[in-house]
Amino acid sequence: MRTALTDLDGDRFDVVIVGAGAVGCATARELAARGFRVLLADRGDIGAGTSSRSSRMLYSGLGYLAARYPLWQMAFRPRDMIGRLLYARAVMRCRAELVRDMPGHLTRHRFHYPFRRGDRYPPWLVDLGFRLMEALGGWRVPLSYRRKPVARAAGESAMAAGLGGALTGIGTFQEYMYAWPERICVDTALDAERRGATLRTYTAVAGIERAGNGWRVALEDRAEDRAEAGAQARVAAGLVINAAGPWIDRVPGGGTGPRVLGVKGVNVMVRLPEGFRGQGLEAFSSKGEPFYVFPWRDLHFIGPTETVVRDDPDDIRVTDAEVDYILAEANRLFPRLDLTRGDVVHCWCGVRPTSTLDGRETVLPVRVVEEPGRPNLLAVTGSTIMLHRHAARMAARAVERRLGRRGAPAAGTIPKPDGDIARILRTEHVTRLDDLIRRRLPCGLDPDGGRGRAEELSRLAAAALGWSEDRRIRELRRFHDETDRIYPAMTPVSADLRPTG
Repeated sequence: MRTALTDLDGDRFDVVIVGAGAVGCATARELAARGFRVLLADRGDIGAGTSSRSSRMLYSGLGYLAARYPLWQMAFRPRDMIGRLLYARAVMRCRAELVRDMPGHLTRHRFHYPFRRGDRYPPWLVDLGFRLMEALGGWRVPLSYRRKPVARAAGESAMAAGLGGALTGIGTFQEYMYAWPERICVDTALDAERRGATLRTYTAVAGIERAGNGWRVALEDRAEDRAEAGAQARVAAGLVINAAGPWIDRVPGGGTGPRVLGVKGVNVMVRLPEGFRGQGLEAFSSKGEPFYVFPWRDLHFIGPTETVVRDDPDDIRVTDAEVDYILAEANRLFPRLDLTRGDVVHCWCGVRPTSTLDGRETVLPVRVVEEPGRPNLLAVTGSTIMLHRHAARMAARAVERRLGRRGAPAAGTIPKPDGDIARILRTEHVTRLDDLIRRRLPCGLDPDGGRGRAEELSRLAAAALGWSEDRRIRELRRFHDETDRIYPAMTPVSADLRPTG
């Protein structure tokens, strides 16, 4: 299944892509389908970074029309508004594309939008925004937006009935959630591989150097407990795409920054009343930032925060103050819930790679930028998992302008995974236990973070992958430690879910 790293030494590719998040995987798939010889490399697993810590919402994009400056200034900022409209159109078209091509990876829900006296955005403007979003998407996947009297909405929905404050109306609309965002990355990468791309996980890019008219990329195997751990190779590339998300400016030789500005988002998972199940809410926080209550199986998660960060994304953690802020905002919306830290199942955070221009946050749009003085060294910035296919097409067109066309774009849907654990272990680049639990199987997104099945799955993985008992125990401990770090709980994890042996 996996090409040894030393076998790649001296090989040549048309394009080397750094980063197997949503954008990197989609770009590899797009370029392989167009006839380019592609290598996709990531220092960790597929979709293990920002793509696995998103808000899991196939977003309608209304918030992208919400300018942070006073409404009367809109007429004096036409370039900004045109940019927002173009971005919103891309969002809606990608939304329709994913609903069409990956229906098994999505779930549909009813969302609410509360109107209150004194809101920054008057009801007629919100109504217009929703209509505009549908129009920009060509009505392919209707939002089915309606603004209703409070009493009627409350009679139809327990969530609407639980809203407090000076309500003047409640909007309802249809929205989608990613049933499993990590699996979108995995399936996209595997489809790229089927189309001819070479995939190397746990392979760090140690350097990118100019070599003639192209580039020489140094690779190093980072998988522990494996025979080729520490192995190195150098490959040639006509073009390199840096798709490392918030780590773009930290890739050795991958260009100088800042090209991205990290925006930290924290989400908090809670159990809400039974009548709220499957329903969501979109609103604005007391800070004027978009704020959501997302349905997730039998639970809900609330957030996110919006905090600019400049630290290494590997070191970003959820703070108590951020959890308290999110709970306070939720209690402002639903005063009768009286949520406390004791209601928190777990929480997580991610860092969104927002594009910058001259060191300033631009938010919009997705950009494919070439490093000044270093031709054919590109970086993709500003994309979310929502726009990963749009970003991939932009990157592919940039490659074709520089290397020429090799073939027409190939269409095709991505099949829903079958859940066959034996096949997954044989064919899906599983290296560590958390690869299997968190990104190949849906149990990693269970309320317990997959802890309940970890023992069982470690034994299956050990049998299929030839792990010793010592290796199996190390993998179990590492999985639990990583789960505690990425999805911290407010209460201690039960001891009977910790590794044995």
